[in-house]
Amino acid sequence: MHQEPQHALRRVVVTGIGTVNALGAGGAAALAAALADGRSAIAPVRSFDAGDSPSKLAAEVDEARLAGLVDGDAARRLSRICRLAVAASGQALADARLDPGDGARLGLAIGTEHGDFRSSEAFAAGYLRRGVGGLSPMIFPNTVMNSMGAVAAIALRARGPTITVNQATIAGDLAVAHGAAMVAGGRADAVVAGGVDELCAPVYRRLAEMRVLSPMGTASPEGCRPFAPDHNGPVIGEGATFVVLEEREAALARGAAVHAEILGARWSSIPVAPHTAPARRRDRGSAVSRVLGEAGLDAAALALCYGAGNGDPAVDDWELALLGADLGAAGAAAPRSLAPLFGQHGGLGALRVGAAALALSRAQCGAALVHGIARGGCRTAILLGRAA
Repeated sequence: MHQEPQHALRRVVVTGIGTVNALGAGGAAALAAALADGRSAIAPVRSFDAGDSPSKLAAEVDEARLAGLVDGDAARRLSRICRLAVAASGQALADARLDPGDGARLGLAIGTEHGDFRSSEAFAAGYLRRGVGGLSPMIFPNTVMNSMGAVAAIALRARGPTITVNQATIAGDLAVAHGAAMVAGGRADAVVAGGVDELCAPVYRRLAEMRVLSPMGTASPEGCRPFAPDHNGPVIGEGATFVVLEEREAALARGAAVHAEILGARWSSIPVAPHTAPARRRDRGSAVSRVLGEAGLDAAALALCYGAGNGDPAVDDWELALLGADLGAAGAAAPRSLAPLFGQHGGLGALRVGAAALALSRAQCGAALVHGIARGGCRTAILLGRAA
């Protein structure tokens, strides 16, 4: 995978956070309040009937909350997942107090696991009911994976680079890493980066039938218990979360409040079979080792680590083995997971980055690692430090 060359890179800082999730909506203060409360949003599915499904839990965004965040015109024109993306990215820009002006140097990086599957279902259903005449030209644009990025870029007046990444488990992490690379490499002065997903009944039911979701056919009760001995699968959530990444000098010049600095962001593919951990030795070429080395830090400098653990036993155990190999005994305490609070969805990686940035801004010390691993072997490492 291409990554920006590591010479003459600009410093990147986090200046804004915007989120619409199952626990609330707003900027950095809203996320801080949800994290401080520690209450899980996971509950029985209410937006459709899950009675025949082996899985019955999810973390859902309240429709009234979403309706209050977009104007009537947007609500009529945009699909629900696009409204989530527009609302959260707009919250992030407002939280950063950043006026994009003509948007020529503002970019957007957005990740998603499933995309606008509701629109894809409606488009296909029209054909099945009425043939070619039932194919809606109004729905079709929403069926492509980058529809959320396109409408968010228009809403934000972002005329810089816009990319969409599609990756299970770590879509949001990967988007933030790409966004940081854009700013560091000079392709944008600021990037709104994060992820979005929505709950979709057919996707939920098929994943549950495939035993991909908790309870995965085990005797243990359904629930999201990352890294626990009785973990038995993820519980799906929905929502959108974005962070604003800016070139440090430009942010300071306009008087922005800086939450944290991105000391490094890397992504890579692991050249081993899925879920096969490497020998328990430090791999100097891994994403984690590279971001630490490039920042001039060792594992002992990490004050905390947010992991991608979502209750999938194979991935949870694989992540622990990889982090153990990279960090050893000197690393931070066991990785924390936000999946039990918000459910697994494309915005969760950006939630982790936002949570790490807020923790560092309050602790005034140390560094934080946001780590991600997906079943296919894609791995991300985002290293954050205290704003200086």
